[in-house]
Amino acid sequence: MKKIILITSYFPYYPGEQFLESEINYWASTNNIELILMPIGKSAIARSIPKNISLDKTFIPQKNIIREKILYVFKTFGSKVFYYEIVTQIFKNLNRFFFGLKAVIKYIYFRDGLQQFLNKNQNSELVFYTYWHTEITYALQSLKEEYNFKLVTRTHRFDIYEEAREFKYMPLRRQFINNIDKIFTITDGAKKYLMDTYGYNKHIIDTARLGVSEHNIICPSNLAHIFQIVSCSFLSEVKQIDKLIDAISIMAKMNTQIEIIWTHIGSGKLESTLKNKAISQLKNRSNVTYEFLGELQNEQIFQFYNKHNVDVFINVSSSEGVPVSIMEAMSCSIPIIAPDVGGISEMLIDGYNGILLPSIPTAGEISEALGKTSFFKKEIIRKKAYEIYKKNYDAQVNYPNFIKRVLEI
Repeated sequence: MKKIILITSYFPYYPGEQFLESEINYWASTNNIELILMPIGKSAIARSIPKNISLDKTFIPQKNIIREKILYVFKTFGSKVFYYEIVTQIFKNLNRFFFGLKAVIKYIYFRDGLQQFLNKNQNSELVFYTYWHTEITYALQSLKEEYNFKLVTRTHRFDIYEEAREFKYMPLRRQFINNIDKIFTITDGAKKYLMDTYGYNKHIIDTARLGVSEHNIICPSNLAHIFQIVSCSFLSEVKQIDKLIDAISIMAKMNTQIEIIWTHIGSGKLESTLKNKAISQLKNRSNVTYEFLGELQNEQIFQFYNKHNVDVFINVSSSEGVPVSIMEAMSCSIPIIAPDVGGISEMLIDGYNGILLPSIPTAGEISEALGKTSFFKKEIIRKKAYEIYKKNYDAQVNYPNFIKRVLEI
């Protein structure tokens, strides 16, 4: 029986990694494997997981040990990996120094913990599956030949594109492009990027799209004079909800005959700031009502779609991978407005299942897209949104196929 060690940032603890909420159930129903979750951090609240999945707490410290942290700093200054990184990457931009130092500290810490785990499980057929291609994956790559296990990783966005990182720096990545069985990207475009930018062998990279479960919800549009907009994201700078507020204000001014309803799902550090901006920008627009619902779990989001008529789902983020929120909306036959960033252009075909904005849209461009209200209410456009979901992002298809590919390695 194979032991699958799924290494996550926090899952099953909150927040984030919501895709795994669907995927984990498919692993749980797979025969002849033992799945072990190995998070590298925790929070006070955990999701429930299937009973046949166990939790390994190797990287969840019971207390904050300052002495141990100091020890890993000293180990880093004795590491060849650190000095190679200095010579090949950090000297190009000295601002990268502390990012490189922090990455090597993590790498050594993970390597030590993994060695302890591997020494206890030497008689097992192990497959490590890291949900992110980061320092813990590099640590496994450095141990792979010695312990002879299988290793696969997923890549998403922040663990792919160095341009999105501070000082355009992906610490340690170029030192660890070998000793891995498979890298699964979630978009086709990421495959080419990994080969062109870092020099990975094309034979170890495959696309394995994420997915959401179907809830058999067909969300209808409203009457012609009512237009409901839904957005769903963290309230942070990168999500640009301030720009969306400006766009709704412009749209309302130019379409006074339309009753605009805007609902935002999600919270974050900018919540009070954005609520104040909404009051300032929208309070004098008599044809606008809006609501911030705060953080909702996935099932609660689907309950919302089941109870409301939604005309369009909108995302205006400056940086994305493959947003789960867009998949959820399309699975309920809701058309999309979103910018051409990350993998969105593989989800959204302009004029087919929504409107694709420029990568850095202005409030005016967003407002113009929102103003095409009759387009989003067309039955054929709404059906096409669902068809894209069913073809590419159906969890019932994608996850069993992914698990099969991992187990065949």
